Amino acid sequence: MTTPTRATLEKALKSDAKLLKASIQIAKDLTAKVYDISVLAEELGFALSSPDMEQRVAGTNLLSAVLVALPEDLLEARQLEFLSTFYMDRLRDHHNVMPAIIDGIDALVHMKALPPSHVPLILQAFFEHTTCQSQTRGDRAKLFDIFKYLTLNFKTELQSMAGDFVYGLINSIDGERDPRNLDIIFSFMPEFLSTYPLLHLAEEMFEIFACYFPIDFNPSKQDPTAITRDELASKLTNCLVANNEFAEATVVLAVEKLESELLVAKLDSIMLLHQAAVKFPPSVLEPHFDQIWQALKAETFPGNDNEEILKASLKALSALLERASHLPDISHSYQSSILGVVLPHLSDVNQRLFHPATGIALVCVAGDAPYAADKILNSFLLKLQQVGDVSSEQRIKIYGIISQVYKLCGLRDALQKLDATIRESLQDDVIASLRLIEREDFDAKQETLELQRAAISVLNESAPILSEKQRALVYKALVQLVSHPSIDLDFTTLTASLGALQPVELQSNFIDVSVRNFEIFSNFVKRKIYANLLPLLPQMAFTQRILDLIMTQSFKETTPDPVRLLALEALNQVLAQEDQRFIVDLQQESNLLHKLIELGQSTENLSLQSLEQIAGALSRITQQLPLSEQSAIVSEYLPGLRLNLSADLYITKGLLGYLHKDISLDDHFERLLSDLTQLSLSTDNEQLRVIAHHLLCSLVNKMESNPANRGKVKKITDELKVAIKKGDVRAVEILAWVAKGLVVAGFDEAADIVGDLSDLLKHPSLSTAAALGFDIIAAEYPELDLPVVKFLYKQKLFHTIMGKMGSKLANYCVHHLKAFVYVLKATPQAVIKLNIEQLGPLLFRSLEEHNEAQSLCIALGICERFVQQQDPYFQGHLAHLIPSCLELSKYKAQHTMQVRIAALELLYDITKYPTFVLLPHKVDVTLALAAALDDPKRLVRNTAVKARNAWFMVGAASGN
Repeated sequence: MTTPTRATLEKALKSDAKLLKASIQIAKDLTAKVYDISVLAEELGFALSSPDMEQRVAGTNLLSAVLVALPEDLLEARQLEFLSTFYMDRLRDHHNVMPAIIDGIDALVHMKALPPSHVPLILQAFFEHTTCQSQTRGDRAKLFDIFKYLTLNFKTELQSMAGDFVYGLINSIDGERDPRNLDIIFSFMPEFLSTYPLLHLAEEMFEIFACYFPIDFNPSKQDPTAITRDELASKLTNCLVANNEFAEATVVLAVEKLESELLVAKLDSIMLLHQAAVKFPPSVLEPHFDQIWQALKAETFPGNDNEEILKASLKALSALLERASHLPDISHSYQSSILGVVLPHLSDVNQRLFHPATGIALVCVAGDAPYAADKILNSFLLKLQQVGDVSSEQRIKIYGIISQVYKLCGLRDALQKLDATIRESLQDDVIASLRLIEREDFDAKQETLELQRAAISVLNESAPILSEKQRALVYKALVQLVSHPSIDLDFTTLTASLGALQPVELQSNFIDVSVRNFEIFSNFVKRKIYANLLPLLPQMAFTQRILDLIMTQSFKETTPDPVRLLALEALNQVLAQEDQRFIVDLQQESNLLHKLIELGQSTENLSLQSLEQIAGALSRITQQLPLSEQSAIVSEYLPGLRLNLSADLYITKGLLGYLHKDISLDDHFERLLSDLTQLSLSTDNEQLRVIAHHLLCSLVNKMESNPANRGKVKKITDELKVAIKKGDVRAVEILAWVAKGLVVAGFDEAADIVGDLSDLLKHPSLSTAAALGFDIIAAEYPELDLPVVKFLYKQKLFHTIMGKMGSKLANYCVHHLKAFVYVLKATPQAVIKLNIEQLGPLLFRSLEEHNEAQSLCIALGICERFVQQQDPYFQGHLAHLIPSCLELSKYKAQHTMQVRIAALELLYDITKYPTFVLLPHKVDVTLALAAALDDPKRLVRNTAVKARNAWFMVGAASGN
């Protein structure tokens, strides 16, 4: 393009669209160095200096638009000096020209070559010749963004303006009311206020922000990016605490507004006090502490009815004390003022002020643990040493507070700093309460047990500071607790702490005593010993001693089965808690797998519970071993296992249940399938059948996909079909488990089995079993190992079943509907939504059948998920849904409590739909729900009240 002429520029100024197009082209030419910007200014002079105001506006708009479109590093310093001088002069012009001038100044200050010395000149000209608040909202937003940019990038130049910039900024902000502009101001001003000297204008600057406190506005519901009241309030608070010179005024403002009856004003005021405590140095706040404490005391002592205000007040007080904790003189002064008020009320646990006093006392400990804890603990000590017995109830409450004091001191490494005389006397009292169990007339009633628990909670926290004499008494009490024939209290935290601090003492005074007398204890006591020893296992000092006990009790031939079961349970807890390295080392050192297998096979009359524990231990060990060892173990033990024997079946479960999927079982696959199938068909023991089913499912899931294995599965399924033709219900269940393994792994054969099961849904005697088979296929079983999971297998299952059953569902066979609902339970909601036109009528019909609780709960749950999202399909079919829910909410034999609650919850969620949809049903629903209010089950009645109240509110002014 050639150099612009007056004629071309006049043409460009005729409309906004032409002006924008011309500015973009001119910016491109200037960037390409076709001509200099001085040429543009000269040619545009006719418009920039025109006596016609509208032409000056258009000319300035064009120049500013060009500057905005230029790269920030294009113009040189001399060019920017010329342009900035022009714009400063234009600040005297008509107010209609101001938007274009603001755009130009915005572009200029962002130019990299702008001489920093020109920034104060531009600002002085702006403050002298115009005002921010006389501009439109959008232009004010641009100005505030300019101020933000300048304060961040030209600190030295702005500070050279001294009070002129601060005063100009005050005048620019004063009177701003638009929340969007206030958001800009409140976002950048805290940093400005904290880094720029305010000189004599600190008070005026504070008042500029104080007039907005507390923030009161409601954002537009139509604006998805609207600024929230809480966000704006938080940013305003940051401004009010940004400069230490604001401290006195901030405290006065917060205390004044805290007297308001409005909840939001109170919360904002407390938040302001909290931020003041965090931001202002303690030396600055100290003169105002009494004023702050009196204000917060009114909200915390005796305590505000509003829990939110109470928590916020304690949080503010805590921040105040924590900030002062490193300055002893100030901290002790604060603490003395507060503790002087609350300590007298700690002496009587039955006083109304005891609870709020303890809350404030714990805040004091969190702020200055050694100083406050000594005062508080001494107050409790005096109470416990009073003439006349302190009741157990009072002791329990006192111990609870003492425990929290110790815990806070421990978190702040202040336990050792506590007054030894006070803490030892308190601990003596606590230990004396614990030792009540040693008395022959000890009464294990609930209150006494609570006292024991409270004493243990104190000792848990004070373990590091117990004296040797006190520890000796504690060990004796712990032995009595663990060996008591009827009491079971948890003190594992205490033994773990003592073990870490004094391993030799704990070994000789507790562990050895427990182990030495283990044989003579009852099974109840033995279980308690295991429970208290196992947490000590990670501590190396005790590992071998505890393992020896478990191994001896597990594998000794003469061990009675109930005792062996306890040991095996303990072994499984060890294997579940410890890491892979520990388990592998244990296996290598003790050949634990072989011992467990030998125990299962050689021990007569071993209970199924013990065999289950053996299987669990084998599984946990096998999972942690390298693949080579897993393969070797399978090769060594699997051929000799006879699955018709209970012990061998459980051992097989342990070895194969969670075997790695890469280990091939092809050599054993056919035998395992056959033996497990025959076992399930022949045994009446349901536990053995469950194991067989899970193993079958897992085996087919991770089998290698080859013709041989597929043929073996086909052979088994054919055998099952023969049994099914003879009416064997068990064969249907086995077929479902095989199908589940195949479905999850994505085998094509699964579709044929699903088809066979769907054909059985009309069978006169096998239909129920077939419907439950679909539940087996679709349900999640966390205890089942199915490592091969086909991507989107649930979607594929849904489409497969719809293909097999779609035509049959149209006939609304009850068993088809039941099977269909089981499948929908596992189907992703997105898939159901895509097919809702087809599935909706079936869902509604399944609710109308209401003959089986499980499927009803599933169907109601599916409907509820859609209704909660206000799905339009369900909105259009409320005439079907509401009557079914009302019928299901009534008390009938087949309507279990879960069904009635689910129906009522769905009715409640329906009230979230628009009012005009609900009003036609309101009267019928509210009348029908009256019956549920008299339901014999309390939980049903509660849900009915909630649902009926929601329906009563439909159409009310405050409701929908």
